[in-house]
Amino acid sequence: MIKIGWLFYKNGEVFLLNLFNNNTDLVKSINNLLLVGYYLTNIGYAIISISYWKQIDSIPEMLNSLSTTLGKIILLLALMHYNNIFWLKYLNKSKLLKSIHHGKL
Repeated sequence: MIKIGWLFYKNGEVFLLNLFNNNTDLVKSINNLLLVGYYLTNIGYAIISISYWKQIDSIPEMLNSLSTTLGKIILLLALMHYNNIFWLKYLNKSKLLKSIHHGKL
């Protein structure tokens, strides 16, 4: 999960730079916040999952428990990722509409 967060951080910078007119200071700040949020979500979910774990008596039970836990966190992170993409696209679209309206294109 650490590698995935880092990949989102590095590759997402391109989209943020486009959205915020190459304002590198703002993009670095937003990108750092997104990365911290990603890691905190992972850590929080792991802690909550561990606190609700039941006693596991066999390897198949362990694999089932781990796959369920990983599946849930991956789905949660995917939903959060698509939510972020939606809002970034919305912001970018509203920026484009304002530019058209004010004759800046």
